[in-house]
Amino acid sequence: MTIEWLICREPVHIGGADSSSRGNNNPIFRLPDRSPAIPGSSLRGALREHAKNEKEFQPFVLNWFGGDKNDMTRGNISLGWGWPVWWPVHVLGYGNWWVSCPSWLNRFQQLCQKPPVNLANNQVYITEPQLKNKTVYLRWLKLTNVQYCDKYLPAPNHAEVPQNRRIVVPDDCINLIVDMGLVRQPRVKLLDEQNEKGSLVENLFAVEGIPPQAVFMISWTTRGDKAQDLEKWQQFLRNEHYLGGLWSVGYGRICISPFAGEE
Repeated sequence: MTIEWLICREPVHIGGADSSSRGNNNPIFRLPDRSPAIPGSSLRGALREHAKNEKEFQPFVLNWFGGDKNDMTRGNISLGWGWPVWWPVHVLGYGNWWVSCPSWLNRFQQLCQKPPVNLANNQVYITEPQLKNKTVYLRWLKLTNVQYCDKYLPAPNHAEVPQNRRIVVPDDCINLIVDMGLVRQPRVKLLDEQNEKGSLVENLFAVEGIPPQAVFMISWTTRGDKAQDLEKWQQFLRNEHYLGGLWSVGYGRICISPFAGEE
């Protein structure tokens, strides 16, 4: 099994299963515990669509991804789900902080077959030594007596997730951070002419998106030795891709980069 980083370059919207029952709110997909995740089927569909539209990769679509619609041929590359590792929260005037929790980090460690990150689950940690035992504000959230962490924390290279901009919170706090970091955008559909109430608004609704610079982990593996040209597959993965919906309004751009050990 190969582990890769998936990094959002723009907001990403993958609709939740209950989106149709939420009225004017269109939330992102979440698990029952409210954790964000990227279903493997969504990732597979996005990559397959991209490969179909690139002449260089079209000969490999059936072998890599299997059949489409009525063709039940299975693909020879299996894609796992995308699991969050670092979630950015923008603080006005201070830029982004990337936030994680012990369960997110240790899921990554487990899938990489590495020892767990040994952090207490009732403590807040920060990787900026000057903020040790200080109070840190994430927007309206007050983090007190934060502890300095100099341990290895799995992350992409420092340009993606700066070494001194990482915070680890307890597991039971991470969903609050997720809600804080989500992109929320109201959208409006207008009429050509005013209605009987004198309004030009036909519909008003809101969209949630995974924030730019959010970091997920994905995994892939091959079925036996039937997958064709894995060098070409790796080349394909390094392209930019579009995931989820709302591409026409600037959502969905992602990149996939290799996990290179302790970065």
